[in-house]
Amino acid sequence: MPLALIVGATVAGGTYLYSKKKQASTGQSVAVGAASGAAAGAATALTLLIVSSLWPLLLVGGAAGGAYYVLGKKKALKALPPSSSG
Repeated sequence: MPLALIVGATVAGGTYLYSKKKQASTGQSVAVGAASGAAAGAATALTLLIVSSLWPLLLVGGAAGGAYYVLGKKKALKALPPSSSG
């Protein structure tokens, strides 16, 4: 949860500063900053919730997928012919 708050606050502050740089009114800048910060914080919290509940599957699946990729590529690897320049 603290990470989601940090991300949300950072996005809100950045959006506020960007909109002020574009010469928006203070009210508009605050509204846009608050909306984007809340959305970014919620998206971060949802992503962390999903990843934290599925991390064993992601870990095992990633290891199995990586092994399949590496072992599958070994069969397709071929040596290059000798260079003609010399």
